[in-house]
Amino acid sequence: MTNVFQIASSLLEKHDVQDFPVPIETIARVDGVIVTRKAFDGTQSGFALRDGTNRIIGVNSSTSPRRQRFTIAHELGHLYMHEGKPLIVDHAMRVDWRDDVSSLGTNTEEMEANAFAAETLMPRQMIRSRVMSYVKNKSLTRDQLITGMARDFDVSAEAMGYRLINLGILAS
Repeated sequence: MTNVFQIASSLLEKHDVQDFPVPIETIARVDGVIVTRKAFDGTQSGFALRDGTNRIIGVNSSTSPRRQRFTIAHELGHLYMHEGKPLIVDHAMRVDWRDDVSSLGTNTEEMEANAFAAETLMPRQMIRSRVMSYVKNKSLTRDQLITGMARDFDVSAEAMGYRLINLGILAS
């Protein structure tokens, strides 16, 4: 399995990201990735497309802004870690689609892209540090912690909840 943590950490270091929320769309654009939005039919959240030297991330504009941020990070994961699947239009291109199946954890590349997105948008050191500031200063319920952290990192409460569980900060 790809070292997702190392790749995500290197990306954040390359872009000198020191604070949250991580400017994921800026990172993509600075790295030469074209990010475009359009309302899609169906359940797709986005896609990564490689056409020669061009790299494009398409984002479903019908999804929430926080979901769009996760989609951009997920698709960057594909661009940095995976070759992609051939798509024949009038010439060969490589594309990865992000849809409802992507989050089910049944495909290694999708799991890696989700892990990359989580590590990039919610870096473990920043998460642990921020959790400590919440715990020190406030008496919060589990839901309040998740909601506050999600707001701070500009991700969905669902994504933050999974992240806190996966890092062992919260029990499942």
